[in-house]
Amino acid sequence: MNRIHLLSLSALLFVVRASAADVSAVDAVLRIDQSRLQAMMAGDGAALGRVFSDDVLFVHSDGRLETKTDYIKNLTAGDTAYADVRTGNVQAREISAGVVVLVGEQHMRKKLGAAWATQDLRFMSVWRRERDGWRMVAWQSMHPSGNSVVPSKTS
Repeated sequence: MNRIHLLSLSALLFVVRASAADVSAVDAVLRIDQSRLQAMMAGDGAALGRVFSDDVLFVHSDGRLETKTDYIKNLTAGDTAYADVRTGNVQAREISAGVVVLVGEQHMRKKLGAAWATQDLRFMSVWRRERDGWRMVAWQSMHPSGNSVVPSKTS
């Protein structure tokens, strides 16, 4: 095999490996995110503690901010509960080495205090590869409403 063929083969292998790494990072985060949903519905604070980074910050659809400690404390105290949680139309991208962003829709029944309500949300979550695996570092959710298309200007 001549030198040009070896260089071409090496470049092709690099591209294939890079693509496989991207897919495996996204696949790993999507799999862990599904375990997060299961832990939320089960009220499993220990499992959520393993999924969330110590640095995680939640921006909830009602504007509340919570840390990892606050979120898990409220869930395990029974102040917050989840049922029928599912995500859809999820777009996932590894935006840089070790950082994956998920954007999608989340449908659930949620209890805050004594009242249960059905919620349909849009969300963005940011995941970071830490020394012992992928962890969620940010969450933001919002209620979809209206149309964000800017109306055309009339002369």
